[in-house]
Amino acid sequence: MAISEEFIVQITDTVRTAMEKITNNKHRVVIVLDGQKVVGTVSDGDVRRAFLRDILPISPVEKIMNINCITTTETDHDRALEVIRKEKVTVLPVVDSKYNLLDVAVSYEPFYE
Repeated sequence: MAISEEFIVQITDTVRTAMEKITNNKHRVVIVLDGQKVVGTVSDGDVRRAFLRDILPISPVEKIMNINCITTTETDHDRALEVIRKEKVTVLPVVDSKYNLLDVAVSYEPFYE
């Protein structure tokens, strides 16, 4: 299964790129990768707080990402959805034992359209 590019950014991508993808994916968050490895997330709240701290849109997302993101190794879709509900997240990276991104589980209802 191909992972939608609207849910991922690379660690060197700009805050502006993350903002655009957050707007397009309608789930308020993107997953930050270093190659294929999950290293964090960036939410719309992270972007807003960055602007309040005068971080420029051309800055890399590495400056604003949350490194304590929720991930799962659960590849069963129904069980991944249980983790989404339990953790109250809208986007859940599915990773292998080395944190390489395998899939992205998403909630069915985005916060906004």
